[in-house]
Amino acid sequence: MKRKKADELLAQGRGQAERGELAAAEATYRKALVAAPDHLGVYCLLGLLLVDRDDADAAVDLLERARAQAPDFPPLQLALGTAYAAAGHDELATAAMETAIKLDSSSTLPLERLAKHHIRAGRTREAIGLLRRIVRRDPTHAQAPFLLAGLTGDHESTRVDAPPPELIAELFDTYSTSFEQHLTEKLAYNVPKELVALVGGDADRVVIDLGCGTGLAGIELRPLAKRLVGSDLSPRMVARARRRGIYDELSCEDLVATLARARDVDLVVAADVFIYVGALEATFAACATALRPGGVLAFSVEHTEREGFVLQPTLRYAHAETYIRGLAAAHGFVVDRTEPSVLRVDNGRPVHGQLFVLRLAVG
Repeated sequence: MKRKKADELLAQGRGQAERGELAAAEATYRKALVAAPDHLGVYCLLGLLLVDRDDADAAVDLLERARAQAPDFPPLQLALGTAYAAAGHDELATAAMETAIKLDSSSTLPLERLAKHHIRAGRTREAIGLLRRIVRRDPTHAQAPFLLAGLTGDHESTRVDAPPPELIAELFDTYSTSFEQHLTEKLAYNVPKELVALVGGDADRVVIDLGCGTGLAGIELRPLAKRLVGSDLSPRMVARARRRGIYDELSCEDLVATLARARDVDLVVAADVFIYVGALEATFAACATALRPGGVLAFSVEHTEREGFVLQPTLRYAHAETYIRGLAAAHGFVVDRTEPSVLRVDNGRPVHGQLFVLRLAVG
């Protein structure tokens, strides 16, 4: 009976976590532990939730105690690896994830987690080896072939015109707790302010903030908007944006879905969003439908001298100016302004890009 109650609370807590109700989810998981103190699944989910709540040290303490009781439970080792990584213990994280791989020889999940850990740490060779193991184990894996193509530059056997949506959602879910600090302090990120300065104009507009993240661009856009709509693929990013209280509407969905519902919009902004989209034909078409005649589309892209667009080893896309101008003309936009910009500083090197302000033609 106690185990059944714990399972019910576990399901309830998962639902709360998916909706971004992290405090409520933590309380529910702790009730589940009271009901069933030996429930390893609760320990795993509570530990990962503590990571999401910026308390990696508490997650490590909780999961280490659980591991002492059940060292051969792969999900526990994997959760502990995630907690170690969030707490900045790289070697311990790697060791725990490697233990999970040894304990579970059938699942691709431990391999995937360790591969992504190596990617974040800049260990490309190690990540490539693990990703190849994933593909051998599961040739239909949704993310590994894309990641391999990006890291190796071999785009012949894998479609790379768009990333798997769940990969982007997971990426920003993972970064949601440290996202703003990382951008502003380590990457010298200033794209939202630069785009708003280029757009200028009055404050009586309907504005859509595509890929709104935690709301960094929304802060800059709010003074321009009588109505501000935000959209992002990451549930945890959207939850953090909602806590700012600056958006009139927020959605967790693909940006084209957000645009498909909108009409007579004055301004659409995508600050460092298209670098995670790839092919932009559908996006430009949706923007042209959502904007009123004379409406403005403002965005940033990383620059490439190659034609079209290219998936880079950073797993971000770069877009050629000729590609952007061709899409603009095809979908009825006029290029109002374009300026070169250093979008961020990555590993001490400037990332060069362009800022665009397009206007939908009238008539």
